[in-house]
Amino acid sequence: MKKTRKPGGGRKKLKPEYDAGKNLKEQMESAVALYDSEMSLQAIGDELGLNPIKVRKLLITAGVYESEVAEKVKNAFEEYRETQDYKTSILSTANTLKLSKASVTSYLPYKKGVYFPSTEKDKISVGAERQRRYRSMKRWRLIRQKKTSGVWF
Repeated sequence: MKKTRKPGGGRKKLKPEYDAGKNLKEQMESAVALYDSEMSLQAIGDELGLNPIKVRKLLITAGVYESEVAEKVKNAFEEYRETQDYKTSILSTANTLKLSKASVTSYLPYKKGVYFPSTEKDKISVGAERQRRYRSMKRWRLIRQKKTSGVWF
């Protein structure tokens, strides 16, 4: 006899108290406070134990860092983003400004969530594809469960 799985079952989180968004917000607030006290990116990085490039990205995300290069990257990226997908926009921006792809991404703010939800299956990463398949099956099972139980919401 096959044993059915309980809802909410599965592998337990190794660190249930871990919250990436909360950690990012705390780092950002610390970096902004130090930046407001006229510290350099290197000094802030040393203080927080972070790379100066990550410090810059945190400050850009918070909206307090200003530089000519950051402004050019932001404007070019936003212009390309209107007509291209995320990855192509980064590559186009890098090509236009004669910067590397890594440099362009370091001047863009952190974003959480889906950059391009409507991208075709063959243009997304393996992990993203796996997530889509999982979510699709989860929805399908929920619908099937509602039909068999006779309960419709």
